[in-house]
Amino acid sequence: MMRSGFLFAAMATAAAGLSGSGEAAVRQWEVFEIECSASSEMANPYAEGLPDKGEAYLKAVFKQEGSGGKEYTMAGFWDGGRTWRVRFAPPLPGEWTYLTVSKDSGLNGKKGRFACQEWAEKEKKVNSTRRGFLRVAHGGPRPGRTFEYADGTPFFWLGDTWWNWTKRKITFDSFRKLADDRAEKGFSVGHLFFAGSGWGRESSSLDRTYTHPDIEHIRSIERMIAYANEKGITVWVHGWWSQPRMNERVGEENMRRWWRYLVHRLAAYNVIWVLAGEYNMHNYGGLGLPFWKKLGKLIKAEDPYDRIVSAHPTPPGWEGGADAPQWSTTEVLHKEGWLDYNQSQVGHGRWRNEMIPWVVEQSYRRKPPKPIVVTEPWYEFIEGNPTAQDIRFGAWSAILSGAAGHSYAGGHVWKAHVPEAPAGADTWPMEMGFEANTLDYPGARSLGFMTRFLRSVPWWTLEPHPERVSENPSRYCAAVPGERYLVYLRWGGVAKIDLRPSNEQDAFRYEWLDLTADRKREGGSVGGGAVRAFAAPGDYPGTLEAKDWVLHIYRAEERR
Repeated sequence: MMRSGFLFAAMATAAAGLSGSGEAAVRQWEVFEIECSASSEMANPYAEGLPDKGEAYLKAVFKQEGSGGKEYTMAGFWDGGRTWRVRFAPPLPGEWTYLTVSKDSGLNGKKGRFACQEWAEKEKKVNSTRRGFLRVAHGGPRPGRTFEYADGTPFFWLGDTWWNWTKRKITFDSFRKLADDRAEKGFSVGHLFFAGSGWGRESSSLDRTYTHPDIEHIRSIERMIAYANEKGITVWVHGWWSQPRMNERVGEENMRRWWRYLVHRLAAYNVIWVLAGEYNMHNYGGLGLPFWKKLGKLIKAEDPYDRIVSAHPTPPGWEGGADAPQWSTTEVLHKEGWLDYNQSQVGHGRWRNEMIPWVVEQSYRRKPPKPIVVTEPWYEFIEGNPTAQDIRFGAWSAILSGAAGHSYAGGHVWKAHVPEAPAGADTWPMEMGFEANTLDYPGARSLGFMTRFLRSVPWWTLEPHPERVSENPSRYCAAVPGERYLVYLRWGGVAKIDLRPSNEQDAFRYEWLDLTADRKREGGSVGGGAVRAFAAPGDYPGTLEAKDWVLHIYRAEERR
């Protein structure tokens, strides 16, 4: 039996024994699901089906037919009562077969086949998650510095913070409004709890003993993830949030089991794995560094697709990070084989925001090269605090210092403050009423403009080159010297840019990005082969408003 819809793009019931004329048709990277019924019901299928350090109770082997065909073994998961499921996202077109394996006679030996069809390029442009799961780009001009989809298309990370949207009272319509807005603005990542223990019981998916999952709640979160994927957004998933004495209250075995369950359950969705939220990786929660390193390896080992893995650290100056201050995972975990990219949380406040380019630069120097993303900068808590210019500084200074993307949070979104599930007031500023549309804060609009522009140029080729800028206090520049330059001028003014090794006869075009107005402004032409001066449109005293600008210089023969 086949069903379709936004929750599961393609689903199959193994009991139907699909084969021959009953062959199912699936698209590449869509969710294909096998549903099975166990012969008997366990006392606790969640725990018994995932014995600590033991094999999963149900697996399915998927084989691509033909010489040299790929083979994937996917672990199944319990989904309530006697129902078990296995999910698979076919990474390649062609004919596929599957066979389930289990000690349970009701789950064992279910087989079938399906044809996988490739998306057309125009269909991929409508939804970029159709290009496959994310990975680090190890080829190209800057190996190890950026991300790409499985088909090799460069991926620009613009994240939005959806921490507590797993609260049970939040309606799907509210989430749909959020995802639609972020997709329209160009956001490509949503940071979401899928927590065994979140910000209280409302957003936790395990009971107080951490041994029984709330299946209905989990399905509602999956519905959100599936919808975000349909809008072209990859979902950043972490399984735990920081709490004191987690070693005693939760226990290592329960933490491992939940992570294994998440990997098996979300196997076919376009997601990113994040070890945990706000950990200093040494002792917060009573769990030492060896535990976190082993957990990272476990997540990697459980995922047949080898999706990217990282962690969300706590910065210096916060209670959780006091014993092991770290501005990014670079300082503690960089050389771990399972850590695919580095994350930084500078935290909130102007002085922390000013740390962003320094943190990125420090990470960028480490070997081997790994992408760096600031996944928690200063939030746009209420309109004007911080200002949109502060938000832009964090993002542009990060990107031009070598970051593979940047994340944002603001308004009602980060704390999931919606009418049906209002968030309580605390020390962080937040507009408590619902009259204003906080989705449309100026900083969010500005980052949308930044992303649309960057995707119109080969941003992934640009290396940090602050030495190319002189006679201006803002030296944030990324370039392919002699070919293209992007310069962020925080206060506008005049800057000298070194256009060598080009020749004097080489012609360059330049344009200005008016970041306050979110629009391009015409520039002009200039010769190469020397250091040239560029003056931002409008300066004091002719213009009293202090504005930030981006200068884009590129060879004139390039057609844009």
